[in-house]
Amino acid sequence: MTADRAVISDVATGPAASYAGLRQAISDMRSSGASFGSLPTDYAAEWATLFPGEVTPARPLQDIALAASERRLHRESEQVYRTVAVAAAALCAGMIELDRPLVLRGLGQTDLSSLRGFMRAFEFARMESSARIVVDDIGSVRVPEGIEADFRAERRRCLARMNASVAESEWVIDSSPTLPTTGVGQEASLFEAAISNQSNLTDRLAASLTYCQAGFFSANWEGMSIVALESLRYLPRLGETRVAEILDQAIRAGDDREAAIEFEPGILRTASDLAAYFAKVLGIQATFRGDQTSALQWFRRMRESGEGLSPEVRAQSHLYSALTLTKRKRQLSAAVSELEAGFAALAPTPGEPASMRRERGWLHNLRGLTYFAEKRHKSAFEQEKQALGCLADLDDASSAHLRINIYSNISVLQERSGKPEMALRTWERFAGVPGADTISFRKHHSYRSAGLKLLVGESDSALVELGTVLDAARAGTDDFHECEVNLELGGLHLRLSNTDAAESHFVHAEVAARRIGDPYRTAQAIAGRHAAGDSRVSTTTAIDIARRSLTHPHAAAELAAELANGCVAIDSLPQPRTKLNRPFDLVNFQD
Repeated sequence: MTADRAVISDVATGPAASYAGLRQAISDMRSSGASFGSLPTDYAAEWATLFPGEVTPARPLQDIALAASERRLHRESEQVYRTVAVAAAALCAGMIELDRPLVLRGLGQTDLSSLRGFMRAFEFARMESSARIVVDDIGSVRVPEGIEADFRAERRRCLARMNASVAESEWVIDSSPTLPTTGVGQEASLFEAAISNQSNLTDRLAASLTYCQAGFFSANWEGMSIVALESLRYLPRLGETRVAEILDQAIRAGDDREAAIEFEPGILRTASDLAAYFAKVLGIQATFRGDQTSALQWFRRMRESGEGLSPEVRAQSHLYSALTLTKRKRQLSAAVSELEAGFAALAPTPGEPASMRRERGWLHNLRGLTYFAEKRHKSAFEQEKQALGCLADLDDASSAHLRINIYSNISVLQERSGKPEMALRTWERFAGVPGADTISFRKHHSYRSAGLKLLVGESDSALVELGTVLDAARAGTDDFHECEVNLELGGLHLRLSNTDAAESHFVHAEVAARRIGDPYRTAQAIAGRHAAGDSRVSTTTAIDIARRSLTHPHAAAELAAELANGCVAIDSLPQPRTKLNRPFDLVNFQD
C-alpha cells in the first residue's frame, strides 16, 4: 500500500457532537468505494447511532446496552463502547475491502468519543494484515476558557496508544474565536443553539440543559464542559420569571425515559437550581476524568448558587460530594458529614413532593454504602431498608432505578457477609420485576445468579444461567460479553477437567475476540485452547498476537512469557464472578 493510494480523512470536526470524527472517516471511506459488507445491518443498533436513518434496528441501542450512571458516578457506558467499537470495526473493514490505508489528520480537534474510537481502530488494525492506520498531521488543538474544558491530557493518552505521542509543548494552539459545530442530529444542533450569540437567553439555556443530558449519554465530556461553563457565565442575566419556560422547553426537547433517571430537569424550579445543574455537570465530567478534587469543588458549589435552591437539589450537592468522598477519596467521616447535611436539607414535611422522598432514599442508599465500607453490614442493611421505605408507592423510572440499586446492594451485603444462599434468594426476587424481559436485564441478572450458584455449589444450575447470558449476548450482538463469558466458561470447565467443553468455549471466545479486534483476549482464547489440548493451535501464534496488544501490554507480555515457557497456568485464565460489570478497557484512556 502506498501513500498516494491512501484514503485521507480530516477529522477535525470539533467538540459539538460525539462520533462526528468517526462519521467523517467512515464517510470518506464510503466515498472511496467501501460498502462495509453486512456490518451496518449486523450491528444495526450501533450503526443507527452513527448514521441516523440509514438502518432500522430491531431494538434501539439504549434497550440492549447500559449507559453510564450519574447517580452512581459510574463512567462505564456499554452504549458508547459499542458505538465506537463498531465504528472501529467499520474502518478496518473498509481498509481491507479497499486494500488501502487510512490516513487521519486533525486528531487534535476531533471529538473525544471519536478519538477513543480511532484508538480502538488502531489496535484492531494490528490484528489485520490488510488494515493500516496512519496518523499524519495531528493539527492544532483548541484550549477553551476554563481548565474544565481542556482535554489535552486525555488526547495525549489516546494518541500515545496510537504511537503518536505529543508533548504538551508541541501542541499548536488554535485561538480562533469560533468553535466548529460539525455534526449531525440533535446533539450538534443543541450545541450550536447553546453557544450561539444569535439565540435568545431562554433558547440558549433550554438547549444547554438538554445538550448536557445528551452529552452525558454519548460521553461528550468536552462539549458538556464548554456548554456548562458558558451557561454559568450568562445565568446571572436570567430573571426568575423565565425559568418555567426554559424548563418546559428543555423537558419537551429531551428524552423523557432517560431524563427521569439521569440529569432530570423535573426537580429544577429556580434560577439557582439551574446554576446548580450546570455545576453538577462540571463535577460529574471531572470525576469521570479522574479529577476528584475538582469534582468535589463543583459538587459543593452546587449549594452555593443562591438562596432559592430547591431542597432536592441541595441534597444532591451533598449526595455527590459524599459519593466522591466515599468511592474515590476514601474519606468516610467527611462523607458521613455530607450525608448528614443532606438529610437536614430534606427534613420530612407534611405533604412533601415525592421527589423529596426519592432523594432521601438515595441518601439512605449511600449511607448504607459508607457503613458497608466500614464492614458494619448490619447498619448498612438497616439503611437500605430505610431507603426502600422512602420509595413506598413510588413507581416513576428514577424510583425504579433506585429500587434495583437497593436490592442489588442488599444482595451484595449478604454475599460479603458470608451468606451466599441468602444473597441468591434476594437476587432472584428480581426475576419478575418490570423490565425483566429485556436483553440487558436478563444478561446481568443471569450472570450474577450464576456466580452466586457457583458459590453455593449449584454448578449445573450455574452453567444453565451462564448459557442464558450467552444467549442474551448473542441476541443483542454483544461481542464483548460473549467473548468474556466464553473465556470464563472455558476456564471454569478446565478447572472441572471438562476439556472438550472448555475447548469449545475457548473457540467461541476466540471468534468473538477477533470480531472486536482484541489481541489480548484473542491470545487468551488460544492459550485456553492449547491448555485444553487443542492440537490445532500454536503457542507461537498466541505469543505473536499477545504482543500486538496496546490496551493490555503488561498482562499480554506476562501471557506471552507463560506461553514461551510451555504452558499457561489454569488458575491464571478468567473465571466467572458474581457481577458482569467490566471496564470497557479497549476504549478507556484514563490513568
